[in-house]
Amino acid sequence: MAKNRRLTPNEYAREKAQVAALKEINGYDSRKEEYTVAAIEPVVNRIDSKLEREAQLVAELAALRDEIAADCTTLCEKNDGAALQVAAQYGEDSTEVQSLGRTRKSERATGLTRKGKTNTPTD
Repeated sequence: MAKNRRLTPNEYAREKAQVAALKEINGYDSRKEEYTVAAIEPVVNRIDSKLEREAQLVAELAALRDEIAADCTTLCEKNDGAALQVAAQYGEDSTEVQSLGRTRKSERATGLTRKGKTNTPTD
């Protein structure tokens, strides 16, 4: 028995075309019931309906991801606003600001760079 695997869209289109061509053969009468057109068509119909359902679910998932992203943005904005309010109420150098995961003003880098010692070899 073949291992189940999903067909690519091109492979599925070829298989579906083969079923359509099989329908056009006049006098086709399989000796085995499982290979008749009447037995194959329901499989194609099931696959088509499942592919349609999959497309709907993918669209729903994309919409849900967009909603999550929007909510995450709102959360970040609200946290930033709350941190500004804490800084305004307690000061930018307070431990309350630090407790929010922010850097206290006294611990921020000044932006000045110090000149380091030059490494000159001494003889």
